[in-house]
Amino acid sequence: MRATDHRYRGEKAKFDLAIRMIGHEARTGTIRFWTGLSDDRIRKLYTSYFKYTDAHVRRRRGRSPTQVAPLIKTPLRALESGVFVNLLIANGVLSTDPAQAPKLKGNIDLGHRFCECYETYCALVPRANLTFEWGWNLLLSLRRGDELGLARCNVCSIGYVVDLLAVPRPGCPACATFADALGKRSPAVPGKQHSASLVS
Repeated sequence: MRATDHRYRGEKAKFDLAIRMIGHEARTGTIRFWTGLSDDRIRKLYTSYFKYTDAHVRRRRGRSPTQVAPLIKTPLRALESGVFVNLLIANGVLSTDPAQAPKLKGNIDLGHRFCECYETYCALVPRANLTFEWGWNLLLSLRRGDELGLARCNVCSIGYVVDLLAVPRPGCPACATFADALGKRSPAVPGKQHSASLVS
C-alpha cells in the first residue's frame, strides 16, 4: 500500500508540474524534459484542463527556440535576461560553478523553481519580453557556455548576460540604458566575464 501511495504521489507531482508549465504555454518537449511524461499524456492534460476553458492558453507546437541573439539584441533585452538569470541562480536552478550545476532532467522540484523564477520575473518586469520558452532557452544556453556567459560591470556592479562571440564585447546594458536616458553616449564598459561552460 505504501509503494502504491508513493507512486501516486510521484505521478501527481509530475501532473502538477506539467499543468503549471502548460499554463505558461511551454512546449511539449520542455514539459517532457522536466516531468518524464509522454507526449500523449501531456496532450490529454492540456485537453482536460485548458482546451475547453476560458484560460486562453495556447498550445505551442514545434521545437523550443535555440537562437541566443534575441535574448541580448538590445540593452533592454540583455537587462531583462539578466533579471531572469539572477533569479535562476538565487533559486539554485543555475550555478556559476560548472562542477555544481544541478541535474535538471526529471527534477520536479527544480521544475517548480524554474516556474517560480519565471513568475517572479513577470511580476518584476513590466511588459516582459521573455516568454517561458525563451527563458528555457536562456537557461540551456548558459549551461552550455559556448555562446552566452555572465559578466559583472566594473562601474555599476550589475550582473548581466553577454555574448561571448561578439567582437568587440558589448558594454554594460545598464550603463548603456542610463546613458541613453540622459541623452549621452554610452561608454564601453566591459565587465568581468565568466565564460566557463555550465553543463553538468
